[in-house]
This record gives sequence, C-alpha cells and structure tokens, in this order.
Amino acid sequence: MQTTANIGQRGWMWLGCRHIPPMDDRKVAVGYARQSLGRPDRSAGSVRAQLAACRAEAAARGYRYVGEYVDEAVSAYRAGSAPPEFERMLADVRLGCVDVVVVNYLSRLSRQDVGAVRPLAGELHGLGVTVISVTEGVYGPADTEELARRLEAAHQESVNRSRHVSDTKRVLREAGSWVGGLPPFGYAVTEARRDGLTIRQLVVVPEEAEVIRDVVRRILTHKDEEVPVGRRHPGSLSGICAELNAEGVPTKTARLADKWRATGPDGLKERRGPSLWEVSTLKRILRDPRLIGHMVEPVYGPDSTDAPGTRRSVVGYRSVVDPQTLMPVMSHEPVLGTADWEELQAWLDTRGAEKDGRRASSLLSGLGVLRCVCGATMVSNGSADATASYRCSRPKGATGGHEGGNSIKRVHVEEYVIQRIFTEVSRADEGRPCSVELLVEAGARFGSVANLVVRTKAYEAGEWWSAPLTDRRTFLRCFIDRIEVAKALSRGNKWELYDAGRRTTVTWVAPKLGR
Repeated sequence: MQTTANIGQRGWMWLGCRHIPPMDDRKVAVGYARQSLGRPDRSAGSVRAQLAACRAEAAARGYRYVGEYVDEAVSAYRAGSAPPEFERMLADVRLGCVDVVVVNYLSRLSRQDVGAVRPLAGELHGLGVTVISVTEGVYGPADTEELARRLEAAHQESVNRSRHVSDTKRVLREAGSWVGGLPPFGYAVTEARRDGLTIRQLVVVPEEAEVIRDVVRRILTHKDEEVPVGRRHPGSLSGICAELNAEGVPTKTARLADKWRATGPDGLKERRGPSLWEVSTLKRILRDPRLIGHMVEPVYGPDSTDAPGTRRSVVGYRSVVDPQTLMPVMSHEPVLGTADWEELQAWLDTRGAEKDGRRASSLLSGLGVLRCVCGATMVSNGSADATASYRCSRPKGATGGHEGGNSIKRVHVEEYVIQRIFTEVSRADEGRPCSVELLVEAGARFGSVANLVVRTKAYEAGEWWSAPLTDRRTFLRCFIDRIEVAKALSRGNKWELYDAGRRTTVTWVAPKLGR
C-alpha cells in the first residue's frame, strides 16, 4: 500500500491523514518541543513557550511552517530509546518532507553523548536539513561539526546537573534531611537552617495520623473474626476505604489537588476529579516503614534499570539499617508503635495470594484502555467463562456517575472489539477514507501496513483466540485509544451478547502529525 507520494517541487500528501498542497518554493520548516518532566498540575507552559518561539522564528525567516512535534514528560537524555514524536519527525525528514527543524534551544533536540549526537547531526545535515535554535543560531549542512559540539555540550550539562543534584541530596540525607517529594500520608514537611544547610524534616499531621491509627485499630481488632458469606468484613481494606470515602476523608493527593485548584491555572478543577481511597492506596500507606519513624530507601520495580536518564519505578520502601548496630535508623516522630506495625505487616502478608493473577490473564484489562462510562478503570472479575466479566473499579462510597455497579461479560466485549477492527480493515480495502486513515496509523504503529493486513487476515480466519496474549494486546494497541462501557439498560440484559455493541464505544487511535 502506498503511504506517501511526492507532489511537485515542495508538496506532499499523507494518505488518509492530511494533504499539504504545493504552495511556493519557500523552505518547509517544522518545530520540535520537549518537556522532560510532566508537571503535577499538567501544565504545558514550557512546551507552549517553545512552540511559540519556533513559529515566530520560522515566520521571521520566511519559511513555510507546516507543523509541530511535541514530546511531553520525555527525557532526551535517556539511553537506548528516543522520544516518540522526535522519531516521527526524523521519519518525515528521511522522506524529504522537511527542510528546516526549528527548536527553542538545542538541548531540546538531544542530550545524549557523543556516540549518539554525532550520527544525528551527520544524518540531518546529510539529508540537507538545517537546524535552527532560536537562542543559539543556525546550523546548516556545512556546520555539522559545530552542531555536534553544541549537542555534546548539552549532554555534559545534563551530566553535571545530575551529579550536582545527586551530591546535594547525599549531603542533605547525611545531615538528616528529607529529600523526597510528596511526604507520606500522616506527615508534612518543615524546613530549618542547620550548619548552613536547609534541612527538611517530617512532622506528624495530627488529623492524618489519627486516620491511620483508627484504620489500624479496626484491622487488628477484627482481623481474626469470621464473617458469614455476603456480609462485609468490618476490618477489610475495601470496607474501610468505602467508609473513608463516604465520610469525605481526603487522601493526600486530594489535599494537594485543593492547593492546585487554589493556586493553579484556571479550569484545573474541571480537569481533575477528587482523589478517592482505594485498596491499593491504603495498602501502600500501611506498608510504609516511615509510619514507625524509620529512615527509608526506595525499592524499585523489576523493570527498572540504572541506565543514564531513566526514571526507575518505585514500588515501595524499606528501612535503612545502621551497619554497626544493625538497628533501623530513626529519622522522625512515629505515628504507630512498632508492635502494632509488625502485627499489621503479618496480616497484610496473608492478603496477597491473588497478586492480580486474573487481571494479568485478561485481554482488555491488561491493555490499559478499558474504561467505565464514569471514567474509572474496568477490571477483570471472575475466572469461569460463564461469569468472567469486566467491572467498574470505582471505589465504594464514591458519588456522582452511575448508580450501583457496572459490569459486562468479558467474552462479549472482547468479541465485539475485535470484530470492529476486522470491519474497519475490510472497509479500508474498499477505500473508505476514515478506515484508510486508521489503517495507515495502525500500520505505522505495527511497523508495516502490509504486515498488519496479513496479521489481520490470519486472525479473522480463526487464529485470534489461539494467538499468544501478548501478540493480541500488541495488535489491539495499534488500533485502539480507548474503550468505554456504558451501564446496562436493565439488570436482566447485562449478559446478552447483543448488548455489548449497544454499550461499548471504541475510540480509534488518532493520526500523528507527519503521517
């Protein structure tokens, strides 16, 4: 299938996505912007400022500015991978669609070391592309060495900054300072000057501490009780979460969200819903050794690496032990007594038998796109084919949205979604524009439109349900951005096959700029 065709001297089209007709002989420019870290209030001010500067620079130089590529919350220093929109921009450069790449400053383009930036500079200039930094000047095809030196300097600046931050944190940590971000539930942070350093220390927040103590009292009081089937256990985490939500007890994130709404950009309140208590949230709080005053160090997930520029995934905390006394290092006032905390940990250890095994084996909950009409995630429920379903995970006690629960039979919604994909691919073969657009974008994500069509035909011929789960998820991710399930019209028809199509809304992936 043809995906790109040249038109005249300086024009092109992307099949099914967009068409830019030839206008004149001016050089074609695109802008690139990147923000390394996502802001907690989701502000994109840095990106907007970068793009505004890029547009103004291109206009001042008389270029035809045709589009922009934006990577948010992505590091240009990360080894082994490149920001996705940066890769899309390079793909368009290689197609001959771009004459000039405009950035606000060169560090937005790359902060990687000499092994990466020199090939990048060489490739851009080898393709006849000029790089313009609004703040640092113009680097044409004859300036490859200078561009490489500038990019290497950006890399060294990142290295120096990272070392400085690490050294500063080490000094502060050794002085007894809190160097984390958001303090754990039950605590706030105060600052004091000591020996020329600003020391941040955890202090107990009385109302939050009392919430924790009350939760622990309930668990330890009722943990050994036997409760008849159908009755909620008075010491269960889910029941406690429901009561906390019904009583309006705010989580730490909810308290912080109120501060953002008070001081953040307009409209933030509409974009962020209140944070509710969930079992995972409560369990994470109760597992934290900081509740008993211990200094802690992070525990990273199994997928974390030590590669430069990568952000490791923190899955918990463990106590720091003095190497001489072999006793935990105390750093602040405890909220709980050690005996209660240890009894609590023993009880929590008995609650992890399921370890999300059922969810991991279900197709759509592992895809990360399945949502209830209320906005909550739909999760896998049950394992038998006759009763296996996806249900709304909205915490008990939440207000607003639908009344009661919302669930749909697992096999019905999965069958509906895959048949929708088969239909769209068939329509693309018939030339339907929006289906062609979807197939081109999905093919780009899959790696090849032709290979994706071959895979689709094989699945449609009967290989779908026997294919490996990871392969099926990869296939679906190429097509789907979001699946939303509405509540059944009546209790009696929530398991009916025809009802899946009436209740399920599929949002397809959107074409990216440059394809």
